[in-house]
Amino acid sequence: MPFSAPNIQPQDLVLSAKNVSVTYGKHKALDNLSLDICKGELIGVIGPNGAGKTSFIKALCGRIHVVGDLKIAETPLRRGTDRRQHIALVPQDIGLYPHLTAKENLNVIGRLLGLKDKHVVAQALDSVEMTQHAKTRVSDMSGGMKRRINVAAAMLTGPKLVIFDEPTAGVDAPARDTVHRLARALADQGKAVILITHELEQAEALCDKVLVLCQGKRLAFEAPARLLERSFQGQREVMVRYASAPNPDVMTSMSPFAFKQGELPTIWVAMTNANEVSFVSAFLTALQGENDLVREISVRRPGLTALMHRIEKTGKLAA
Repeated sequence: MPFSAPNIQPQDLVLSAKNVSVTYGKHKALDNLSLDICKGELIGVIGPNGAGKTSFIKALCGRIHVVGDLKIAETPLRRGTDRRQHIALVPQDIGLYPHLTAKENLNVIGRLLGLKDKHVVAQALDSVEMTQHAKTRVSDMSGGMKRRINVAAAMLTGPKLVIFDEPTAGVDAPARDTVHRLARALADQGKAVILITHELEQAEALCDKVLVLCQGKRLAFEAPARLLERSFQGQREVMVRYASAPNPDVMTSMSPFAFKQGELPTIWVAMTNANEVSFVSAFLTALQGENDLVREISVRRPGLTALMHRIEKTGKLAA
């Protein structure tokens, strides 16, 4: 029985999962997950803590027992299958020798992997646009350059699927941006790429599709724009930023508009189906002279951050 949807050509299919489940004792960490991922697709995997993201990656990498069917380019992934030729995992940590150059690091890793093709190192460096830094010592590199070499190490086996597992956790903004650009570039080169991330704005901007997991179940697997339109159906997100946390009188004025506190006590967010101009006008009128406390009001289409807040509270996509 084929895994792929009718509109997917077999030669384009990289990963197929059908009814994949992972169980720890009585707890089902992954519950009958099915999906197809094709060449050139960048897939963001998002969800609350405990959603099943880590179990999904462990299942792909053969680190846990799986019930169901997994295939990489028509090759079944069973217990004992050597996955190195098919799947590359880019971890959070930098796994490089600081006293060696980029090329020397990749040569060492290649030998450890048993690779005999002398051209794979050059190809890996080229795939992350680091050929010109092949002779640079890792200790002399910026954080973003080290991340590129870390990815190059994963590319040595010529994998069909590249997995970035929370690669931006604890890194500075330039290194984070480097990782995201690399993920997109590898997909554009024809790789299938999975990005496990909490960087929701970047996932929304970069990913072709997002897989939304919650309590081990697939809530959605589709393009971010389509997912957001389906989930919010024309609603708008109104954000108010105050100079200081609102006093009790302001809180009372806000009450009819169903504002919820954002990431700071000075930031409050509401969802509305009403015309945004009418909503903001009515809100400012309701403040009754406290308008000088307002520093900013913005109206926008809800993004993946708003969707994640909803999922964390309700476990659902729609209100």
